[in-house]
Amino acid sequence: MIGSFLLGGGVVAMGYELSRGPASAEGTAVAADDPAVVAEAGEGDHADPEIPSPYAAGDEDGAAQDPGEGGTEPSESEGPRPPFLQPDEQGHYQSFPPIYEGEPAAFGEAGEAQYPRHGLVTSLAVVVREQADLQSPIIGVLHAGTRVRTDAERTFGGGCEQGWNRVFPRGWICRLAGLRVEETPPPASLVVASVRPDTEAALPYEYWRVKDEMTPFFHRLPTFNEQDQADAAGSAWYAKHAREPMPTDTSKRPSDVPAVVKEYMNAGYYVTKGGEEVRMERRFLRTLRGAYARKYQLRQKESPEFRGQVVARPSDLPIYFVRRELPLMKRETEGSDVLIESGTTPERLSTHPFVDQVHIGNKVYYVDGEGLLMRGYAVGKASPLKRPPGVNSDEHWIHIDLSEQTLVAYDGDRPVFATLISTGKEPGMTPVGVHRVQTKLVAASMRDQPQEDEAYSIDDVPWTQYFSGSVALHGAFWHAGFGQVRSHGCVNLSPSDARWLFGFTDPPLPSEWHAVSPTKGTKRGSAVVVTE
Repeated sequence: MIGSFLLGGGVVAMGYELSRGPASAEGTAVAADDPAVVAEAGEGDHADPEIPSPYAAGDEDGAAQDPGEGGTEPSESEGPRPPFLQPDEQGHYQSFPPIYEGEPAAFGEAGEAQYPRHGLVTSLAVVVREQADLQSPIIGVLHAGTRVRTDAERTFGGGCEQGWNRVFPRGWICRLAGLRVEETPPPASLVVASVRPDTEAALPYEYWRVKDEMTPFFHRLPTFNEQDQADAAGSAWYAKHAREPMPTDTSKRPSDVPAVVKEYMNAGYYVTKGGEEVRMERRFLRTLRGAYARKYQLRQKESPEFRGQVVARPSDLPIYFVRRELPLMKRETEGSDVLIESGTTPERLSTHPFVDQVHIGNKVYYVDGEGLLMRGYAVGKASPLKRPPGVNSDEHWIHIDLSEQTLVAYDGDRPVFATLISTGKEPGMTPVGVHRVQTKLVAASMRDQPQEDEAYSIDDVPWTQYFSGSVALHGAFWHAGFGQVRSHGCVNLSPSDARWLFGFTDPPLPSEWHAVSPTKGTKRGSAVVVTE
């Protein structure tokens, strides 16, 4: 996906920061809405001495060792692999890598002295900045209900009239954004209803698809009369404008739209569930953004079941994924170029043990050990790649092969995971080159641009990792077309694979944070290598 994005509430949080700030801060609001600015990643190698770094230093120059065709086989001295690298009987991972940092240090007397106060995020979201200044880079996002430890005294200046608090383990939050700080933990009742993401599931939230065109979403539970007025106004708009979005600015939309309407959404839009409420025998779903819609106009969307393969040994590559469900063919007679069906059709998204590539006539086929053949365009081959210069031997990194629609994850020179993906439909949409993860978000809303084939607006796209401007790796629950080009630039993965990869890449999130960008004292973002 390419287009505008919201940091899962981060832009809303910036609005809180800037709503009453000085005029000089207004330029920051515009610049920060630019993905390239929001995703700005600091790569300083000097950690804050007050915040111990949990990371080991690497060989910065990254001498790219050639692993050969299959890489280096594991040795007994490596010890047992972590659970997320242990395959089940089908070769799939059995658990997800952790997404949060390990404790950098015990929160003992030193921590209590530096961060003696208790903070609670009371707004939808707040952004964490590198310094106490609205023009400082954003290094994280915290959602409603998150508890943090803070310093004792406010720091004034930097465009925040209510002052800043430094938070553990790093960064600063403007109190105006929605941070309550007290000597003891503030009560949870100060926070409006919120839902914590399930970080051990393929989907962190419940996702619901809008079924009807011009479905009204309300600021509050509507009366019967308001509901009828909203429906009539939506129908009138659709009759004249079809699926063209109605402005959310009340001064720019028709006068017959009641004020209780927050916005209209068309069929194929997605929202995340915050809760359910009933009024006068009408059941409403409340979104995480606090809007209400009649539940019968929505349908819950489940996650696709596809999962990639753990690479137990480097020699397991290449792995051949079936991208199209075509029958395996065989030669009519030995040596013949006439092919007939074998009677076997591998399931799409499965793997098959092909061993070679052959040409029959002017067509490319893959052939297995029994001589059965499949057209080359129906197969995605996940092959090993040499670690590029600049990527350290102790780094986790990713290779995306646009022609094969495959992704392979590496621990240094060793491949550990392979899967099918969906990238940009047109050349250049997914940029070729060596990139770095710039921002990681548990979920990021992507709106106001064409989204894939089925949607125009998607709340809380799961496990999002921006690596080149507004191009990101992320989970896609609205389709299962992995192995085929499909997106407007982003790298679509199954939600399970996106969650696995989110925990595998750097930097990890501080405990309970919703988003993070690399900064001083953290590892730089993992390399994302995109090839044709």
